[in-house]
Amino acid sequence: MPPYTKNRIFHTNTENNNMDEQKIKILYAEDDTLCAELTKHILEKEGFEVKTTADGAQAWNAYRENRPDLLLLDLDMPEKDGLEVTRLVREHDTQTHIIVYTTHSEPAKEIAILDAGADEFVCKERSPEVLVAHLNHIRTKILQHKQTPHLFRLSEHTTYQAATRILTIDGSRTEVKPTDGRMLQLLCAKRNEVAEREYLVQGIWGNASMNKDPELKKYASHVRTLLKDDPSLTLKYTGDGYILTDATSATNQKHTTLKDAVRSILRHK
Repeated sequence: MPPYTKNRIFHTNTENNNMDEQKIKILYAEDDTLCAELTKHILEKEGFEVKTTADGAQAWNAYRENRPDLLLLDLDMPEKDGLEVTRLVREHDTQTHIIVYTTHSEPAKEIAILDAGADEFVCKERSPEVLVAHLNHIRTKILQHKQTPHLFRLSEHTTYQAATRILTIDGSRTEVKPTDGRMLQLLCAKRNEVAEREYLVQGIWGNASMNKDPELKKYASHVRTLLKDDPSLTLKYTGDGYILTDATSATNQKHTTLKDAVRSILRHK
């Protein structure tokens, strides 16, 4: 179970009762101005209402002034970083979805922010369509008043609730063993992109991470067995780590990355 959920009662976000009559509000904290402007433009075209802040301190102030429906955080920012903002938010709010939108960072930082209460990662090196796909899925949950912390919808058939370690495939529920559940949570948080070996080892065993490759392979095999009744889900070893993919997901398609889009804008300035 993620540490921030211990001894805490989840509550319904009553502020969003009329959500279906308004746009989903995103608070986006990003210290790269061009990246922030481009992402804001893309998301507003998709129908989201986006407020940007240039650092974590501004993000925390903006959150307290007007609670958003979703937080989009860069991990490394001045003043307060994404980890500190996540910890502050989770002291008061277990419902608001938090996506860490960043380039690959140190595994220890990624594990720390995940355990502080962030829901998932989206890498900036992937196409903007990947981020939009994640946000559209979350928008659907919010509009249907199904905002459940750490609930991952892996495919049309499968969900995984990391806080309770309940895996559901076509209505059939399984309580997953603790280490298998932790492995699955780490993969879910980076689904459709590579969860690197060091990230997985750090997330399961912390600093006691020597000679863990055989055990990592064993738990990957356990996860494959858990997911075998959903043929659309695949867990592959890549050489650098493991990647959990949904064969029907649009996020597997190749598109222009955000970084490429920024370069294109700079060339035409």
